Amino acid sequence: MNRVLCPVCNVRFPLRDPDSDPGDTVICTVCGACLRLAAIAPEPVAERAPEPPEEEINGRIDRFAEMRGFVFDDGREIVVEGLLQKYEMFGDFYCPCRMENVDENVCPCLDTRSGSVKRDGHCLCGLFWLPDAE
Repeated sequence: MNRVLCPVCNVRFPLRDPDSDPGDTVICTVCGACLRLAAIAPEPVAERAPEPPEEEINGRIDRFAEMRGFVFDDGREIVVEGLLQKYEMFGDFYCPCRMENVDENVCPCLDTRSGSVKRDGHCLCGLFWLPDAE
């Protein structure tokens, strides 16, 4: 099975549809990013799908939460606002609660993808929550 490198989370995930073509949309199964296949051969290459920033981040966090069984609390809008501000200032959706604007802190951040929500009941910025931890 071909694997695609996600340009958002930098993790390879399986390309499930063997009939995929360049231009097709795929969803990263690790971070929920909506991607467009730029090439299939010799190996699949994906790029971020062109979307307005607010649609891109809201879609990504919705998909990520659904894939992991997480929920949001009343502070979602504030965190999304912080993500959008970081996007405008630094060019990506870096966690608004982290000082370092590095790849590991692009939402959903590496800590969140690696299990901090299951461990702590929520992620550092309080965007993602376990359903019973609200």
